[in-house]
Amino acid sequence: MAKLDWYIRAGLKLRHLQMLVALDDLRNQGKVAAYMNVTQPALSKAMAELQNGLGHQIFERTGRGLRPTAYGEGLIRHARKILQDLSEAGEELHALATGTSRKLRVGALPASASWLVPKALTLFKTTSPKSSISVRESTMDVLLNELRLGHLDLIVGTLPTKQMGIDLAEAPLFDDATVLVTRSEHPLAVQKKPPDWAELAQYPWVLPPHDSLLRQPLLVAFAAYGVDPPTNFIESLSLNVTLNYVQNSFAVATLPASLAAIYAATQTVTVLPVRLPRLVRPVGYIWLRGRPPAEGDGLFIRCLEQAARELAVDAQNR
Repeated sequence: MAKLDWYIRAGLKLRHLQMLVALDDLRNQGKVAAYMNVTQPALSKAMAELQNGLGHQIFERTGRGLRPTAYGEGLIRHARKILQDLSEAGEELHALATGTSRKLRVGALPASASWLVPKALTLFKTTSPKSSISVRESTMDVLLNELRLGHLDLIVGTLPTKQMGIDLAEAPLFDDATVLVTRSEHPLAVQKKPPDWAELAQYPWVLPPHDSLLRQPLLVAFAAYGVDPPTNFIESLSLNVTLNYVQNSFAVATLPASLAAIYAATQTVTVLPVRLPRLVRPVGYIWLRGRPPAEGDGLFIRCLEQAARELAVDAQNR
């Protein structure tokens, strides 16, 4: 144990960490050697030195290439974090030297990425044009993992329906209802009476994936009206896929009410007059407890709050 502790403190080098991450990403020594601009014998020697120093095998060979062992997975996870921290240190030093702020990293759920976040970005860059910011769009499970790894500063979107961990804190921005939409020429959109759930189930649907926040509450809504959920459906959280599929089919889809109002105003979709129970929690943002927002984070949060207020007013006036 003492030898391992000494090696990690004194023998482990930055090039070892870079090599580990590259091997985990590429799973092929030849590709890693080319990527790091070293020969394969030099790479093999460095790997042997690392494994001898640690006293554990880090990778094992399989028919599909290299695969990290349990020791390798643990070390690689920390290697990624160390390299990320070093990258952030470089960005912070560059920001100090140039009079700018460090890069703010925002995760966004698909719906929020299409309307709330762009509005907040416009306000943010207007207020602080030299600030650097990146946005990653994905599902909540992926974004939460990135947040915990230190790759994101905050996540914007519909807040989870259950407590995701004591290490997380959240703040709501506004409540947003869920509505059903179709293309404007859809039979359900032009009929005089509001459609019932039995009629809705007869048409194709765009359903949220099983692991999304909306899927289970939507199925519960079908059950509440004594109707089996639709069997003809696609699964997607992509706004582009949903809108294009709805416009080119007889599909029914769900959208946040504020977003649906924007597209209904341009006759891209029609909102069906169907009363839905409140299916999801408020839209808000999530961050790690104990990591107070930096100056750029706080400014972006204020821009998020202003964007939410402005969009709420727009929705009321439509």
